[in-house]
Amino acid sequence: MTSSPPDARTKLVIAALTIAAFAIGLDTFVIIGALDVISRDLAISTGAAGWIISIYALCYAVFAPLNAWMFKATSGHNIQILSVSIFIIGNLICAIAPNLLTLAAGRVISAYGAAMFNPSATALAAELLPPARKGFALSLIFGGMTVSQVAGVPATSWIADAIGWRFSFGFVVIAGLLALIIFAPMMSGIAAKVPERGNGPISKGLSRSIYGILSVTLFIVVSEFIVYSYVTVFIIGSLLAGVPLLSAALFAYGFGAVTGNAACGVLTDRFGPYKVLISVVGAQLILLVGLVAFGQHGALTVLIAFFWGNVSYMYLVPIQHRLLGLAGDRSKLVLAMNSSTTFAGIAIGAFLGGILVETSGVTSLAAASILIGLIGIGLAIAFMRDGAPAEAATAAYPE
Repeated sequence: MTSSPPDARTKLVIAALTIAAFAIGLDTFVIIGALDVISRDLAISTGAAGWIISIYALCYAVFAPLNAWMFKATSGHNIQILSVSIFIIGNLICAIAPNLLTLAAGRVISAYGAAMFNPSATALAAELLPPARKGFALSLIFGGMTVSQVAGVPATSWIADAIGWRFSFGFVVIAGLLALIIFAPMMSGIAAKVPERGNGPISKGLSRSIYGILSVTLFIVVSEFIVYSYVTVFIIGSLLAGVPLLSAALFAYGFGAVTGNAACGVLTDRFGPYKVLISVVGAQLILLVGLVAFGQHGALTVLIAFFWGNVSYMYLVPIQHRLLGLAGDRSKLVLAMNSSTTFAGIAIGAFLGGILVETSGVTSLAAASILIGLIGIGLAIAFMRDGAPAEAATAAYPE
């Protein structure tokens, strides 16, 4: 990879990856905007409906490193087209699901497709741009997911309320088909990366620093999703200028996520991943508590949601940036492990949040978020500060 500016084809490929990431991101968060409607329609508790988020996230957590190992010798072009096709099928099943079991099965299938796509797309984007623009490349892929929250999560929330939650999954299917139509021809002819080495255990040869940073990911994500998974429970009641407060808050959150993501790549490249990470996670903890405390206060709720969105995705790029610097030639595997850890965090956060909502009420969400988030900050200080150990992944196993 040279430091020359990207050519037109490279720009088109990264744009195509971003579009596909939009569809995958929409699939990831569709349940959150329709949680209450699904629980009423299927006659289950809000906590049980929230566990559908956990099922998807746990399956993703298992499938991401498994797929990275199984398909390490397969071209990224084939992986990405197959993955988008699988997730479309999974969402079709969700759209016609007559009961909770079928809905869960559809989420398992769609999680498999998403877990196959994201690490491969992230690694490819980082390969296509010069090292000095690595943060920018990562922010573009995450930008697709954040844009899905601006348009997608509020839209699916509104669709679920207006015409039914099944149509929310139909919206995801349409987005996926559009992404596939645009994505497939653009990816043709892309040279495959040399397969990653090793036939041994998936995680053998990785440094302690990598595992430490993965633990940072886990605690930060759990801290966020304990609250985020249940926004429909505490952002209720009042309206803002005739618009449902939940929809307005979700839109503000998504718009904030896009602006924050756009700035994050540049900030990470300029100031380094450690400073950016500590700043945004500290801000996020304060905003999460504020959202729970002021979830029914109209314009104030929307403003807090915007600033929360602004920092909510900004921890992903610094973590991935640091991992890519440590991973050596095992970048795809390490990114898959981080992606897996992210979704394990979503699953744990949604599960713990469900228990807390059912047993202790929504105010307990804020306390749990603060406690777990502070652990994440402590781990970040240990493993991501500028002087932290930076051993690369080793080749301690046979070829």
